[in-house]
Amino acid sequence: MTMDSKQHSPDEVDTSSTNATDRDSTALHKGSRPTETEFSGVLRNNGPAVELEKTSQPDQATRPNGGWKAWLQVACGFFLYFNTYGLINTFGIYQNYYTTEFQFDPSRASLIGGIQTFLLFFASGAAGPLYDAGYTRSLVIAGSIFIVLGTMMQSLCTQYWQFILAQSLCIGLGGGLISFLTPTILSTYFTSLYPLTVGIAGSGTGIGGIILPITFRELQPKIGFPWTVRIIGFILLVTLLLPVLFLQPRITPSAGRRRIIDTTAFTDWPLVILLIGNFIYLLGGFTPFFYVQVYAVENNIADANLSFYMIAVMNAVSAIGRILPNFLSPYTGPFNMLIITSVLTFIFAFAFEGAKSLASLIIISMGFGGATGLFFALQPVVVIGLCPNPKLVGTRVGMAFCFLSFAVLASNPIAGAIQPVGGYSGVWIWTGVTTAVGTALMFVARLVKTNGVLLTKV
Repeated sequence: MTMDSKQHSPDEVDTSSTNATDRDSTALHKGSRPTETEFSGVLRNNGPAVELEKTSQPDQATRPNGGWKAWLQVACGFFLYFNTYGLINTFGIYQNYYTTEFQFDPSRASLIGGIQTFLLFFASGAAGPLYDAGYTRSLVIAGSIFIVLGTMMQSLCTQYWQFILAQSLCIGLGGGLISFLTPTILSTYFTSLYPLTVGIAGSGTGIGGIILPITFRELQPKIGFPWTVRIIGFILLVTLLLPVLFLQPRITPSAGRRRIIDTTAFTDWPLVILLIGNFIYLLGGFTPFFYVQVYAVENNIADANLSFYMIAVMNAVSAIGRILPNFLSPYTGPFNMLIITSVLTFIFAFAFEGAKSLASLIIISMGFGGATGLFFALQPVVVIGLCPNPKLVGTRVGMAFCFLSFAVLASNPIAGAIQPVGGYSGVWIWTGVTTAVGTALMFVARLVKTNGVLLTKV
């Protein structure tokens, strides 16, 4: 909607630079946050100076779709993914250490990582409205502090409850405050390049899943568990400095009360069906990352050393998978590409059942890692694309992640219950069925969105 200089929506502020400056000065004097302005200048929002565009809406016409400031946000997003999902991907090596050195029961040890991953998704439900209300800087700082503090406290832990507090609750909550920021902020800078930039930033997940476990594996025998974890904590601290200093949405919303729940989302049927499909997909989507290593060892396909690096290979291909196919998504449409990668996911999931040799297991693991990597990069892109109001992006993404967190929480316990009864065949079939059913529902959501039209870019 086009408005003249005298008209504004309730969330917008007059564009007069003099009046805006006076208002901001008054607000700062009173101790409140500055509101959104459109002046050609600099806004200081509890952090580094950030130059704003002369616009109040991040619509297609005003997003720069490039430039050094926009690409700086991509770099910031890379390190957010590195320190959230990339950090979560390291838990397998911690679980092995906890069961062998601390003698934790495997199910209790896995609960540490399960709660951590659950909170990474669930906490986004509360953080989303805070982003929409303009508290991006506060979210980044608080999330970074929780992640680094939790990691440093983890190095001091010796009892099970201590690991729950430090690794599960502290790191999980910190990750939940910042894990959703990358796709939401990049949506204010990019148009045609948006899926690609989210994929580039999302590759931080795979890179983190390579660097951090290898760091632990190489250092722990030499300097012990406490100092190895502290060194990882220092790596997290250094890599989080970039987003702490420079991450900033191009449009800073006005401070004000925001709805925690966007009730219109419950009648947005393409979104509702998509998220139900996502939920079922996630019940099995993470399973091979936790089971392929032990499957290879117990079936004499690979020794412990080689099976460890198989996970690193999966994460490496996952990083590549988040980038390369996104070159095509501007031409196919992100939703269409999401369906394609979902189909590939369940094909490779079923293929694990036939992986009886080292070569076949490596190839299938690489294929599954690449397919899921692209899925996780595109999923928030599609959710944001379905949001009709840019001012509700954070709320909707937070709601989506909060809902999906319960699938992540249930995923490992379900697979753990299947394995003793059905063996690894049962685990692979479960992974294949859940990802296939999830894909079918996401395809239905896509048809509802396009009113049944198949050959269209969406």
